[in-house]
Amino acid sequence: MASVIYLRHRAATGVSAALFMLTALFGLNHAHAQAPAAFEGRPTVRIAYETVPNPPRHLGEGTAIDWSRPGLTLELLKRVGQRLEVNLSFKRVPWKRGLLMLETGEIDGIFHASYKAERESIGVYPKTPDGRLDESRAVFFQSYMLFVPAGSSITWNGTTLGGLDGRPIGATAGYAVVDVLERLGARVEVGRTPSLNFPKLLEGRLAAYAELENLAGAVIRSDPARYASVSKLEPPLRTSAYYLMLSHAFVQRDRTTAEAVWDTIAEVRESDDFRALDSRYADGS
Repeated sequence: MASVIYLRHRAATGVSAALFMLTALFGLNHAHAQAPAAFEGRPTVRIAYETVPNPPRHLGEGTAIDWSRPGLTLELLKRVGQRLEVNLSFKRVPWKRGLLMLETGEIDGIFHASYKAERESIGVYPKTPDGRLDESRAVFFQSYMLFVPAGSSITWNGTTLGGLDGRPIGATAGYAVVDVLERLGARVEVGRTPSLNFPKLLEGRLAAYAELENLAGAVIRSDPARYASVSKLEPPLRTSAYYLMLSHAFVQRDRTTAEAVWDTIAEVRESDDFRALDSRYADGS
């Protein structure tokens, strides 16, 4: 506040009004860029998410979090914390490690988790009062797509895969699409990240590559010339709701807060304030 008063005084004595406005706008952006607020004496929810970016849902690579542009899901959860006056702490870890941390109670929640029945042994999804999965309280929806190189003989009609001739389809280890591909009769070769898997596709080591559309798009945009020959087959292999999954220990300890967090995710997701952020992340990165 003191700096604003000082700037107003300087502007009144002849300093450029443009400089004043620029500084004021910087102050607003700086406030917007802050990490989640802290609320003394209120519950804390420890949340993990991947070290691999998923634009525009979460950005950056590795363990660092850039609060000036963290991604839409981080923006959403910050608002959840503010509405509930709940403390949120975030940690980035590899996906499979995060699931193990959820199972052991080392963290309280993880995103983005699609539904797999076997995951119910390690964490809790939002449910309706009659015990059904509650998609209305999902964080968002996204699709797995199948990517192929130029001249590929692979076909996909939404039901049947063709043209594989025993060759493998690549997928990221631990992702739900592995089960989808195996049910379709494909031989699956798992890898760690899209940036490592896409080169295998270009080198002919994979017949096709199945990946989340957002993650794949980020890799392709990073080097358009290199990936110009890669095409995307329609329809999606799978479109799913993605959730903030909470640990059994946290839900047993504080079900009221758990339900409130899921409820507020739905409220914030549909709010005008949050929807206005779409333009900020419109380029997908």
